[in-house]
Amino acid sequence: MARKIRAAMPDDLEDLSQDLRKNLRARIDGALTRLDLVTREEFEVQRELLVHITERIESLAAKIEAAGKTTGTADKGSAR
Repeated sequence: MARKIRAAMPDDLEDLSQDLRKNLRARIDGALTRLDLVTREEFEVQRELLVHITERIESLAAKIEAAGKTTGTADKGSAR
């Protein structure tokens, strides 16, 4: 029975294994490409930019609040 099973198996199991690996790698690469990932360097640049923008917004908000206090029209967040 073992001989029948072995006879039914392809002779090129190594080729089959390599082919499966190649196909699997191609599918994984395709899936990762669709994820639209960024490099660590790109991530760090965007993170630093966000920190800078957040600091700038906080600074401008403080200036607006201070200007409102000096004119007596402090914004309480209900201007919308």
